[in-house]
Amino acid sequence: MVQSQNVLKSVDTVFKMAEHLKSEGGKTVTELSEELDMPKSTVQVYLNTLYEHNFVAKNDGEYEIGLRFLEYGIFALRNAPIYPEVRAKVDELADSTGELAACFVEEDGDAVYIYGVEGDRAIRTDLSVGDRSDLHCTASGKAILAQLPEDRVLDVVEGDLERKTDNTITDSEELLAELERVRERGYAYSDQESVSGMRAVAAPISLDDEVVGSISLAGPANRFVGDRYEEEIPGMVRGAANELELKLTYSQSGI
Repeated sequence: MVQSQNVLKSVDTVFKMAEHLKSEGGKTVTELSEELDMPKSTVQVYLNTLYEHNFVAKNDGEYEIGLRFLEYGIFALRNAPIYPEVRAKVDELADSTGELAACFVEEDGDAVYIYGVEGDRAIRTDLSVGDRSDLHCTASGKAILAQLPEDRVLDVVEGDLERKTDNTITDSEELLAELERVRERGYAYSDQESVSGMRAVAAPISLDDEVVGSISLAGPANRFVGDRYEEEIPGMVRGAANELELKLTYSQSGI
């Protein structure tokens, strides 16, 4: 994600508090004060403001994330060009393969998870809608990254390429070469590059020559092998992406 040093401290504090409540669950004023190292009086003022606008709820003395965030989240989700068209195709992939099928879009240099379904053999994950991941180490991220304008690609490639596993590509030249291969074949691999023991294949989804997301299948490395990994699954995700591109094009044109 692109970072800016020019931020309003009070707003930054609001979101840090909201993120803490999301990740840690309901908290009392005293607990938030101690965990965020803020005066209780200041924490109370922030919570009062969030409560007034329904962004936090109060339950037995604890404050927790309020449903008002849901309104904004759904609004943002519906703004994604591929949603809701992508849902049926993700469902179909998960059902036919038994694996984890998902759709990601790009925002501010991150891959954002907007929809996913676990098939009956899928590895359980803790992914939630809205979760963000790096572009350089996931199949979904690389599928998108390879189709972005050159300046956007270089922003990522020349930035901090965090090593997630021993297989993560952290060398900029190696990553650029990998992205060229993604463009040539039309799909991307992640060979245990973000999570050890997991492989994934993803294809980009484009509309009007602009990438709008990716669709992927992920599963355990011991099942993603041989022709299944090298031909069958790439064919399935590419086919799904192509169908979605046609649907999006026709729905946009009114045909």
